[in-house]
Amino acid sequence: MKIFIYPFLIMILANPLYAGDYDTNDVKKFIQFMEKEHDYNSRILLELFSEIKTEEKIKKFFKKAPERTLTWNGCDTKDKNCTNYKKLFVTKNNVTRGLEFWRENDSLLKKAEKKYKIPAEVIISIIGIESKYGSRTGSFKTFDTLASLSLGPNKGRRTKFYRSELVNFLLLCRENNLDPRSIKGSYAGALGKPQFISSSYRSYAVDFNNDEKVDLWNSNADVIGSVANYFSKHGWRYNQPVLSGISPGNMSSLRSESKKSYKPTTKYAAYLSKGLKSTEQIDEDEKLSIIARKEQSGDVFNFAHRNFYVITRYNRSRLYALAVHFLSQELRDAKSQMER
Repeated sequence: MKIFIYPFLIMILANPLYAGDYDTNDVKKFIQFMEKEHDYNSRILLELFSEIKTEEKIKKFFKKAPERTLTWNGCDTKDKNCTNYKKLFVTKNNVTRGLEFWRENDSLLKKAEKKYKIPAEVIISIIGIESKYGSRTGSFKTFDTLASLSLGPNKGRRTKFYRSELVNFLLLCRENNLDPRSIKGSYAGALGKPQFISSSYRSYAVDFNNDEKVDLWNSNADVIGSVANYFSKHGWRYNQPVLSGISPGNMSSLRSESKKSYKPTTKYAAYLSKGLKSTEQIDEDEKLSIIARKEQSGDVFNFAHRNFYVITRYNRSRLYALAVHFLSQELRDAKSQMER
């Protein structure tokens, strides 16, 4: 069978549409790997690669990603050309739509919070930021996107990561009886309302409505349960803070410490020894980090707890974690006001 397949592959990739974009040997090795390691039907892969279309806009989207180009909230109010990350996501519209989502899915959110110990407002905040509560799940063909980022013209420094995601995507489709040609997602290959990458979909997505399938596009039950499961598996601490205030103190120490990793590795006692004290009660043995953000009033510093780091396991951007946290707080406060 392989005697016929690989000459056919060469013939396909000799087409001018693909020859300059994809290395024939790389694609051939990938198909061999999938066939050998995962017993994947090579004929299906050949057909997928023969139909692939390179999306030229992908690199532009990566370069313009808000996490790379924006400040938190430090724009001069008179600068019309400056956009704040905060104003993209922590908005009245996101709060209003989040409250609607909360009302429509209240029983599911309560069920998820009870089972996984993840606050409803955090789950809602993730869905709101990731896909505008499901209204924007992506228009890029996921197979074409991941193939382009791992084997094609959009290869970059994360080639290995995207190759792994391409493998996971193909296995995800086979496991869930999905057509790889029809699945669409973000320019980075994220899927569904919670924008799970394929490996996360396979590892953390759950059938929360017990209908014997996991659907992150159409089932709010599965979406809510999967986000909650993701946070639970990454170590969210229920009823524990995300950020704590810091009393005015040694600015040089604050600036120095805030440039370090936001993974909580330093005990609060060590910060106290440097004159950095929280405005709230914290156990001296608790491990923290310090993060800075620009507000209109100037630089603001906070102690970041384990839960802040957990949010960055969903998206590694500090700005993203701040947006999730502050939108969740806005949602919680608005919900409390409505119930008074």
